[in-house]
Amino acid sequence: MALASCSGSQDGKLIGTWELTPMDALPEEFPKIYWEFTSDNDILRYEVTDLEQNLLSVGRWGFSKRNRLNISKFDQDFNGEWEIVTFKQDVLRMVLKVFNENDQPAGQVLVEFTRVNNVNS
Repeated sequence: MALASCSGSQDGKLIGTWELTPMDALPEEFPKIYWEFTSDNDILRYEVTDLEQNLLSVGRWGFSKRNRLNISKFDQDFNGEWEIVTFKQDVLRMVLKVFNENDQPAGQVLVEFTRVNNVNS
């Protein structure tokens, strides 16, 4: 398992900017969506078009235990405990279980990111 190689604090490995891999768009289509994890445990979600950058939401993040990332005060659709299924140097895949109003399983959200060094590249 990819996570077995993670030692010590996962926080430092997550800090930085990650580009959301589009599942239904062509690779060069805009807007591009980025999540930025800061060392202050803030998380910023923003989109970048060919003309501008727009902040979409700001929240908080932190690990509750190994491979479990809690996101709160963010966009409603992304709050909760995420299970990290792949966490390599440049690839991050996470799954959020979704429940209905009766607290019954209703599906899951899978997101995949690649680490970026410069958002405007």
